[in-house]
Amino acid sequence: MKHSIALSWQEHITSGRKYLKTAGNGLARPTVFNNELIYHLTTMAIEKLLVGVWQCHRRMPVDHTLEGLVDGLAQFCSMDKDLADSIKDIGRFDDMCPLVPVNRCIPNDMEIKSMLVVGHKMAVFAEQQIIKKG
Repeated sequence: MKHSIALSWQEHITSGRKYLKTAGNGLARPTVFNNELIYHLTTMAIEKLLVGVWQCHRRMPVDHTLEGLVDGLAQFCSMDKDLADSIKDIGRFDDMCPLVPVNRCIPNDMEIKSMLVVGHKMAVFAEQQIIKKG
């Protein structure tokens, strides 16, 4: 019996939800979870949720940036423009793959809370896509 190394869409969605929950819980523990850590947990959550949607539709993304994942969705499902733009903005906040070192900005408390709201909207979107596909 062969075992697949690749994560299933369900595992991506579950991981995304867990990252988002951890990020949200981090707000109450500022001595352990600073804004930079919460930001990275939130972006990981959104990425996992997006990849889960891709895989639910039996697709494999070629670009794992938040912008690339969102733009690629247009091939097989539609996302609200405001949500798509908000996710792209989160991805642009801290370029994860710069070719040259950059001065990184740490999100302030208000920006973190907004990013978590976007993460929760992404979780709802992912759930809707699963229901439609099921």
